[in-house]
Amino acid sequence: MEGDGIRSASDVLVVEADPDEAGRMHRAIVAADGGLRVRVAAYLRGALRMLHEQAVGCVVTELALPDAAGADVVRELRTVRRGTPIIVIGGAGSEPLAVAALKLGAADYLRKEACYEERLPLLVREALGRSVLADVAEAVTESPVPRVSQSEPSLVAIGEGMRRVLALADRAAASAVPVLLRGETGTGKELLARAIHQAGPRRGAPFLVQNCAALADTLLESELFGHVRGAFTGAERARRGLFDEAGPGTVFLDEIGEAPLALQAKLLRVLQHGEAKAVGADRPRPVHARVVAATNRPLEADVETGRFRRDLYYRLAVFPIALPPLRHRVRDVPVLAAHFLARAERYEARVTGGLDPESLRALCAYSWPGNVRELENEMHRLVLSVGAGQRIGRHHLDRRIRECDPVLPDEPLRRILRRVEMALIRERLCLAPSKSAAARSLGITREALYAKMRRLGMQSGEP
Repeated sequence: MEGDGIRSASDVLVVEADPDEAGRMHRAIVAADGGLRVRVAAYLRGALRMLHEQAVGCVVTELALPDAAGADVVRELRTVRRGTPIIVIGGAGSEPLAVAALKLGAADYLRKEACYEERLPLLVREALGRSVLADVAEAVTESPVPRVSQSEPSLVAIGEGMRRVLALADRAAASAVPVLLRGETGTGKELLARAIHQAGPRRGAPFLVQNCAALADTLLESELFGHVRGAFTGAERARRGLFDEAGPGTVFLDEIGEAPLALQAKLLRVLQHGEAKAVGADRPRPVHARVVAATNRPLEADVETGRFRRDLYYRLAVFPIALPPLRHRVRDVPVLAAHFLARAERYEARVTGGLDPESLRALCAYSWPGNVRELENEMHRLVLSVGAGQRIGRHHLDRRIRECDPVLPDEPLRRILRRVEMALIRERLCLAPSKSAAARSLGITREALYAKMRRLGMQSGEP
């Protein structure tokens, strides 16, 4: 999730004057996740310089440093980058200093005691998860927000691909030309069409929607253009169509590729001459609505096979906008997930503890064949399925999501083996009636299983 102004969340800064303790922390963090880069500073002034010069996702700091101590350490670190999570570490008797540090915004406190470094990787991973979300929020705040995104908050644009889409949508909103939205099912074509309408001068007029695959041919023609009394069996009174009802507003034609050829000819007349004829009428009448159409099909291929009129295609595609699938918008996933989670919590009047770093990583690794709509549905399911105030872990996610963890082309062998080991342990924990049985199936003791789970950063409550 690097680039485009969001810093890497994979760098950890350890601030510790004792080289032996710094080495213990360094080894523990890297052993838990070989993809993390750990930098070490012995003095606060060195740590501040690194924060200024380098990308850091999390700081782990001793409370007693040669050039600063106690809450002053946290206060100085937060002046450089307020949103960077800070884990404070102190020896026996440091609890009052830790309380003061936590009040200043430190993320966690860890007491130096036997094997304290075994707990450190889990705290670091949780802090890095918060760092990712903080960076996404900061990028949203600091970057120019397109008008269409202001009218529809679900249209998040952190990555460059979606930013280009919203920039085009801004231009479309200021114009009256037809717009053709392309994209897979669930990418948010109707949301974008509605946002274009709301961001333009037609916002005070109706925005009406018709799915061209939802009705039979004759019914679809009547729905769009209306009919006169007696036009067909059952037409006992005249009826206005969507183009009449929209007035100077917008008619959104979803799945335009499913429109029958006869209807395509009437749509072409709307676009070319601004007039339409109701079913059974003698004369056309003027219509003023703008047309925004959408398709999840390659209309160019349909043009070549004769299933779609070439002249209508070129009229609709005056201003084409292609929406990328969610699998190409990985950088947008965390903030979209947070947005949908908050919306589902408001709708259900039920508050969760939010997403933990492991669940967030699984969401970003999943390919989302159902796109944004699938992500929204999963967030709503989670709100209903976890306990009130409960943190959402990877094991709460639907199985298809939590078990999808693709190997990256440049991923180190250590990280691949670590993920395989975690997946196997989770599988045995799910299948076995107890942790003792799961340990036996793996050929290790229960104590060894717990130790391995701690080393991998897994929580005892998993799968």
